[in-house]
Amino acid sequence: MGMNYFIKLNECKKCKRYDKIHLGKSSYGWQFSFQYNDGKYYKDIKEMKKWLKDKTICDEGGKEISYKDFWAMVKSKMNGACHCKECPDDLTSFNIEGYNFTNCEFS
Repeated sequence: MGMNYFIKLNECKKCKRYDKIHLGKSSYGWQFSFQYNDGKYYKDIKEMKKWLKDKTICDEGGKEISYKDFWAMVKSKMNGACHCKECPDDLTSFNIEGYNFTNCEFS
């Protein structure tokens, strides 16, 4: 079982609807898999951390997670299996600075 994480953007103060950008997924036994989003928002970890700094991060159930707690969770999963290493024929997964990224839609 896994948990997807998103960024909330453009939240309506009245109805609470918002746009969301898929940030990635945490799955048991695996490194966190980041969604690359065609490089639209970040190209590497440094850019990602800067971009996320003032964003609202939430899980797929809508529960918010702090920036600090999000990165602690990602760090705690670094010893897990890496999709780009375990599935080398999957040309959509790649490694940036030791982190697993994918550039295809996944849930």
